[in-house]
Amino acid sequence: MNEFLAPINYDRARDVLWRLQDYTCYTPDGAQQVRQTLEECYPLIFSRMEARTFDRDALLLQLPGANVTEPLVFASHLDVPDVPAETPVPGTVQMPLYVPLSRAHVVALMEALEELLRDGYCPGGDLILALSMDGLSGGAGARSMAEHLRARSINPCFVLDHGGYTTMDAFRNFLPKGAPLALIGIAEKAMQDIRLTAYDDRGMAALLKTARKTKCRPVRISLCTASEKMLSRLGRQAPLLYSLLLRKPALTFPLIRLRWRGRSVMQQFFTSRRSLCSLEMHGTPDMPAQEAELVIRQLVAPGAKSGRAQLERFCKRNGIVMEVTQDYAQGQESDTTGEALDALETAVEIQFERSVIVPCLCPMITDSRFYTQLSSRVYRFSPFMVTGEEALKGLCTVTDGALQTAVQFFRSMLSV
Repeated sequence: MNEFLAPINYDRARDVLWRLQDYTCYTPDGAQQVRQTLEECYPLIFSRMEARTFDRDALLLQLPGANVTEPLVFASHLDVPDVPAETPVPGTVQMPLYVPLSRAHVVALMEALEELLRDGYCPGGDLILALSMDGLSGGAGARSMAEHLRARSINPCFVLDHGGYTTMDAFRNFLPKGAPLALIGIAEKAMQDIRLTAYDDRGMAALLKTARKTKCRPVRISLCTASEKMLSRLGRQAPLLYSLLLRKPALTFPLIRLRWRGRSVMQQFFTSRRSLCSLEMHGTPDMPAQEAELVIRQLVAPGAKSGRAQLERFCKRNGIVMEVTQDYAQGQESDTTGEALDALETAVEIQFERSVIVPCLCPMITDSRFYTQLSSRVYRFSPFMVTGEEALKGLCTVTDGALQTAVQFFRSMLSV
């Protein structure tokens, strides 16, 4: 191995990624299996860091530092929305692996920290790993850990979560030829899961009509401040015509929206969506269905209207019961200046040469929203190169080279 490359146990990383692939949503047994896997594979981390358990088996690990800097907080959730259809056979796990970005993020972080501890690592400030098991199904774990840190008056140097990424498949007309684009999330969309239940024929007919209309369609396309900052930063190095277009995004957004209609970047950074999750009706030829239940999910960009009031009026008009089962607030937008962001951008530049780095609205749901009460320096970035399709699905392809890049990135951030 090249002496300048970070030491990595590739077999261990593959094994962990494979062993975690069945954990898609929170269950007590599943969370315990996740923790057991991490403890078995990263013994130095669990032997040298104090471990505490919070709501829904959330895991908080802390290592005392040298008090040279403020605490370093790395956060992520371990449940995932979906996994690849094809899974490897035990004992034959090989790269590349097609895995959720959040999971690759955690494994690369753990690989970097395990080997640093083997070399006698001591962080500049207290090191805190906050790993929730239910980030996509309630968020109680991250909320309880954030409240614990806030009660201790922890003011982190930074909080780093998954969510942003590097790509060669977005905004190519605005970038120098061959330059990768690194997107660092400084805000994210609100998420609501809403259950609608009808108990009579009129209500059930209305639900069926709504389900047909909803399926997966935009609710509103808007420009939030995070996306405006992204476009402004892109315009700084864009060719003359494009730089003029992006000089004042708030004024030119109607034209941008027209030019980019149908592109994936509209869905990720500018679109609030209402998606159909499930529709259930139970009946037989002899006994028609007595009720129907529709579950929808809304992702709402900061500043955009959710349409919830309109939905409430629809339910009242048709005798439908509405229940909001999950309601994730957006959190506050993070600072785009300061030493913490400078350190993050430097680490990105080292690993992704010639990269253009811009702040953005994170297209994924993360635990970061709960930590914005601790600090204004909350960032979302995973050091993996993804394609446009992977970015939409929240997935990444992990090769030996990609893992090496990610581990070296985390070694830099752990040494801030």
